[in-house]
Amino acid sequence: MSNVSTPTSATADDKAKRVRDLLSSYYGNQPASSSGTGTPEAVTPSRKGGFGGSRGSGLDSAAFDADRYLSQLLRSTRLDGLLSKHVEMSTEIKVLDSDMQMLVYENYNKFISATDTIRSMKSNVDGMDSNMHELKTVIDSVATRSNAVNSKLQLRRDHVEELNQVRGLLFKLQAIFDLPKRLHTALEQGAVEIAVDAFAEAAPLLKRYGHKGAFRQVAVEADACAKDLTQILKQRMVTQKDEAAECIQMVRKLGEPIESLQEDFLMCMHKRMEDILHEAEAIADLMAPGVKPASIQGLLTKVSARASWGFEGETPPPLQRFAVELDQRFITEMAHTAALFSELFEPSGRKTLLKVTREAFTRYMRVIKRALTDAAAKESARAAEVALATPQEPASAEQTAGFSGDWGTAGISDALYTISNDMQRIQSLLPELSPQDRGTEVVESTVRQHIGACFSALEQRVLSTLSEASQRLSSGPAAAPSPSQDASTQDRPLLQAFNSSSGLVMRGSASILSGLQVYQAKEWVLRSWRDVFVDLVQGQLQFLFLSLLTGFVRMSGMHMDGADPAQATTAAGSSASMNPLFPTAGPSSRSSDAGGARPQGSQLPSPTKAKQTGQDAAKPSGRSTPPAGLLLLLAQLCSFMENTAVLHVMEIIAATFPGQGGSSGSDQPPAFVAGEVARRLGTAAQTLLGGYVEAHGRQLTIAVRRSVDSTNWLQHKEPRGPRPICDLLIEKLATAEAEVVQLVRETGQSTPQNARGHRSAASVSGQTEGYGGGDSWGAQTPRTQLAGSAMERNVARLFRDRVKFSAAVEFTQASILAGISRVGLKSLVESVRLQTLSRAGLQQLQLDVHYLRPLLRRFAQGNEANVVHQLLDEVLSTALERATEPQLLEGMVLDKIMGSQTPY
Repeated sequence: MSNVSTPTSATADDKAKRVRDLLSSYYGNQPASSSGTGTPEAVTPSRKGGFGGSRGSGLDSAAFDADRYLSQLLRSTRLDGLLSKHVEMSTEIKVLDSDMQMLVYENYNKFISATDTIRSMKSNVDGMDSNMHELKTVIDSVATRSNAVNSKLQLRRDHVEELNQVRGLLFKLQAIFDLPKRLHTALEQGAVEIAVDAFAEAAPLLKRYGHKGAFRQVAVEADACAKDLTQILKQRMVTQKDEAAECIQMVRKLGEPIESLQEDFLMCMHKRMEDILHEAEAIADLMAPGVKPASIQGLLTKVSARASWGFEGETPPPLQRFAVELDQRFITEMAHTAALFSELFEPSGRKTLLKVTREAFTRYMRVIKRALTDAAAKESARAAEVALATPQEPASAEQTAGFSGDWGTAGISDALYTISNDMQRIQSLLPELSPQDRGTEVVESTVRQHIGACFSALEQRVLSTLSEASQRLSSGPAAAPSPSQDASTQDRPLLQAFNSSSGLVMRGSASILSGLQVYQAKEWVLRSWRDVFVDLVQGQLQFLFLSLLTGFVRMSGMHMDGADPAQATTAAGSSASMNPLFPTAGPSSRSSDAGGARPQGSQLPSPTKAKQTGQDAAKPSGRSTPPAGLLLLLAQLCSFMENTAVLHVMEIIAATFPGQGGSSGSDQPPAFVAGEVARRLGTAAQTLLGGYVEAHGRQLTIAVRRSVDSTNWLQHKEPRGPRPICDLLIEKLATAEAEVVQLVRETGQSTPQNARGHRSAASVSGQTEGYGGGDSWGAQTPRTQLAGSAMERNVARLFRDRVKFSAAVEFTQASILAGISRVGLKSLVESVRLQTLSRAGLQQLQLDVHYLRPLLRRFAQGNEANVVHQLLDEVLSTALERATEPQLLEGMVLDKIMGSQTPY
């Protein structure tokens, strides 16, 4: 304890500090920071009972206060801790003394080594002075001798240099004389580049001295070799387009004029582009609809590397692959040509470049437009499940009831996207050709053609369905029903045809509009003509209805004013004829709107042919006139489109194009004039219905006239029953009724039964019921009839209620059947008026009228019944006028004859 508490002397501290500083400076150790001296951290004991445990703390600091540290240690540390600290510090002191001793030993060794090194250097430097003097003497001697040699050689140096120049010139002359041989050798080995370089090196000398002496023959042979090289390089430009620039540079080295090089280069590039287009045209021919099988092999031979074009065997590539491959070849070649020309030649020759590229580009546009048009026609026909009829390949009749739903819009739009982007690639290289504008033109024209092709295919599908129905109606009951038809439609062909055709119109228009929405989804397609597109679609919808109407008229063999959409005008005024979007404005509305998009074989005949009722292609084959049921079917379809389909299409248009369209301006009619379309359809429906009545009436007229003309009325026997013509009339009316009840929805009689089965019932009805006219000749006694003269009957006819015998036929079963009955009875009246009757003949007609009156009642109801009954009265009245003995039978006698059922 006494040693620890004794303070250290100042001399010992200074010595220890100086030793520590020397050691630290030698080993690069920085002295401990003096900050914190006297702080609590410097003297605070650790958790183990020590103070700072490490010499890196305040003990080694320059400002360490030993007295304070000691007093703090004595106050805060117990005896055992002080003893431990004493032992620890003693150990550290010994370690430090040992370290310092080792350092001193090491420094001493270093000091000895440095002393030896200095002593050795001093001994080596002492002998260098004599060596330096010897070296200087030698160098002076060499310089003296070199000057002597130079002075001796200076006289001959100029002569040596002159001889050396002569030697080089002789080598060059020898190379010139050897040039033809070198050129021939290079040509034989195919080393064109070496031959061109050799000729280019000798060209200036030959140009200057080639007309003199021995150089003349060398120049002739070298020029011949240069011509051969030029031909080889020109051929290489055609076969290896990647080396075209190098070939041009080498030809230029051969001395060809720049104008000739331009022409040769463009000719080679033009040939390459023509070869590409030649193959593309052959592929387009293979992709075209209706290609002849005999020409397929010939077209395939024109296409090299078919796999690279996307062929699968002999099947041509799809439109998208064809567009990609064609553009990759042709557009890349054209861009490469334009870029190389700008790099190799002066701008003054650009007119020649434009002439060549414009010709090839025009041909390319024809090929790609044709491919797009054919693809639009094929995809539309495939979606509508119709075949593109050609003279060698007629359309197939195998069709299903629906549509595929894919009208080819996605594939066509992808191809158009490829073409549009490739047009932009060459816009900067050849702006004079306006490729970007041409690309926009192709997009718009293709979309127009596709829209027209879709509606044309739908039109062809509907007309082909009706044509098949016409053939089934023409074949009559002998035709075997299709296995695909169920039992409910096998005996109702009109209803089946109506359901199929009306469904095609409804589903087809909706399917087309749904398919065309792909174009609307692609902003780049309708970038600047969206409203025009909407008007175009609406105009095509209107033209679809009008074209179907024209087809109906052709199939019916009739002629209607305004039925042809190419000649019709609208109620909107003459301004419609100036609107290119209005589909009834010109002689070829669909062609003008859709760019002639009707596929080959599906085009409708011209308006002139529409008037030729005897030579229509739409007429059923093998018949001069269409069946009467077809007229009723067409009339009902027109009525359906007027009342249902037009409204349905308007709803679809409103849902598909909300608030769009109207690009023609407010002074033009809308693209789809629903009122005008409905008016024409209504007029056509009424006309076709009248034609149906007339067709059946014509059959009745022929039968009546033949029966009346073949009967000898002056020598007629006493009546025993109605003539067979009466049953024939009822049977024909029953046939018409069977057709009418299939299509005209009206509550009425069921399918007619055999007319002979109604005779007894008719007789009973005739005995118990009065006749609808209230003025029945059969209810009068013969005496009363004889009492009245012809004048009296005519006067009575004047005061009778006037009924229109030629009233318009309505879409009701009663009106249609009554109309047919009117035609037949009118013919009977006219035929009787031309005959002279005996009493028996008059009574026979009376019996016929008596028989027909109740039977015709079920074919005519209401006001129509009054017309029929008055016509029957007119028949009997005319017979009385033409009879030599106007004497009629009593009603009881008529009933007795009818009850006997004696055949005629």
